[in-house]
Amino acid sequence: MYEPLTPGQETTQRGTLRSFLVLPLLAGFLCGVVFFKAVPAFHNEVGEPVTMMASPTASMSCLRVPALSVNAMQNTLRKNGVPPSPLERFALTSFAATRDVSMRAQVKEEFSKLDPVTQGKLKKLGKEVVVRAGAFSPEDMAGVSAPLGFWDPAGFAKDEESFIKYRQAEIKHGRVCMSSSLGMLVAEKFHPIFDNWNEGPFVSSMASHFSETAAKNFWPAFWIMTAGHELATTLQDYEGKEEFDYGFDPLNLTPEDPEKALEYKTMELNHGRWAMFCAAGIIAQELVTGKSVI
Repeated sequence: MYEPLTPGQETTQRGTLRSFLVLPLLAGFLCGVVFFKAVPAFHNEVGEPVTMMASPTASMSCLRVPALSVNAMQNTLRKNGVPPSPLERFALTSFAATRDVSMRAQVKEEFSKLDPVTQGKLKKLGKEVVVRAGAFSPEDMAGVSAPLGFWDPAGFAKDEESFIKYRQAEIKHGRVCMSSSLGMLVAEKFHPIFDNWNEGPFVSSMASHFSETAAKNFWPAFWIMTAGHELATTLQDYEGKEEFDYGFDPLNLTPEDPEKALEYKTMELNHGRWAMFCAAGIIAQELVTGKSVI
């Protein structure tokens, strides 16, 4: 037989029960966000969403929750009458991090804010609740495109650390080669600066970079500029360092939707990959043939 609970013990158990009830509530909300787009929407003749009524006298509608920031999702929960809870921000940040890998640090920060008892309960409930956002999956990263998918035949990306290192190099090389490919093609027809430095007629953009004057003036300045850029971007810590996101977006082209942002990142990587082949082809052809590609 069980001993009767004292008022203090009863209150404690009820408080514990309320804490556990928060978990299925948040899990249901996250599932609703994930599968919301899969449910067809019904509209009336003027294009407004139709409210599904459970009875002729009572109805309930819920605001649509698109891919938003954590603060925006919290505001949406408040508008739908969902009360705040200690686990709320951690759960929402974990969900957002499944689409934006740069938010993993925020997930760890939010988890550290929880009390030790709650942290222990979450760990016991299963690692998926805590480490899902921090779990590394190359197939979910930007740059995965058909028909090859995640293509790493040599196995360079052995873990998350090595993947990030090679991804940083790929982004840098892609950006450099995109500008270089365009620059070399333009320089073949318009070359007011790199005109072979008055050391003879212009032959090609490659030939003009290997003249005597270029060896004395261009290449030293180039390597100093490159070293300065590497030091500034590698040694300094800043938000978005994993993807070399300098926050430079004067035309405000970066979408707020995480899925759309992932699509844009993939396009940048694919353009950079193609540009690396183009730049290597132009350089090799002009050095071998001694003629301009145009």
